[in-house]
Amino acid sequence: MNQRCLRRWISVWSFSVPLLLSACANTIPKPDYDKQIATQYLIRSNDHPQVKVETGDGVHLLAIDRERIREIIAEKLDKRRMSNPPIGAPRSCIVNVTITRYQRGNAFERAMLAGLGQIHINGDVLAMDASSKQTLDEFKIAKTFAWGGIYGASTSMQDIERTFADGVAAALTGQAESQKPAEKELKDPAYGK
Repeated sequence: MNQRCLRRWISVWSFSVPLLLSACANTIPKPDYDKQIATQYLIRSNDHPQVKVETGDGVHLLAIDRERIREIIAEKLDKRRMSNPPIGAPRSCIVNVTITRYQRGNAFERAMLAGLGQIHINGDVLAMDASSKQTLDEFKIAKTFAWGGIYGASTSMQDIERTFADGVAAALTGQAESQKPAEKELKDPAYGK
């Protein structure tokens, strides 16, 4: 009976542990809003977003890293906005992402113990209309990775950057899990419906 029970536990753990481990680095971060986004402000398939990435005070990031993050955000945004149907005239918008925290962590420390050597990337996102400079959306977003063991050691900053970028794109297109359109939809004559 004990061997049978042990085999069951081993089979359960052999399936559940990889499933749990694969979820953390790929879990899309949720945006932190001061106010909810109105539906007409979502970036749609016919819009033309231009992504810019800069760093906040005290954040040291090489130009090549900033450009890589910008490209990843633009790629994820292009992919996600295609699932939003076009409404009204196309608009050009500027998406400014200010990286407020960027820590690569330490793979060796993560391998030794979960919670050590954490990876962090935080940002403030501001989307505005290119011509009128009207704010379309504004939120904060953060991604932290702290798993240990082989999984922690093998996860890189670039893996977390991709997940962070997908979180930014999901929020701007209204596809973030926690995001709900404003109950009362505002009508903006500049964009119409």
